[in-house]
Amino acid sequence: MTEVIAVIGAGSIGQAIARRVSAGKHVVLADLHDENADAAAEVMRNAGFEVTTAATDVSSRESVHAMVETAASFGDITGVIHAAGVSPS
Repeated sequence: MTEVIAVIGAGSIGQAIARRVSAGKHVVLADLHDENADAAAEVMRNAGFEVTTAATDVSSRESVHAMVETAASFGDITGVIHAAGVSPS
């Protein structure tokens, strides 16, 4: 079965870690903003990674659960990279 890496926070830190540990794995990029996840996914796809995006609000249990379900639909989740922050603004 395919190994899946879930990346929460599609910014430069999340992308850098994902690129380092995700060779040969399916990457699920989760971010609060679709446009951030889509831009990061395009960069990673251009580098040869298999990537799916998921809009995820890390402050919402339901949103995180939905992202996990999405990631699990591609295979076994073998890694989680949590690079998202929560700001009151």
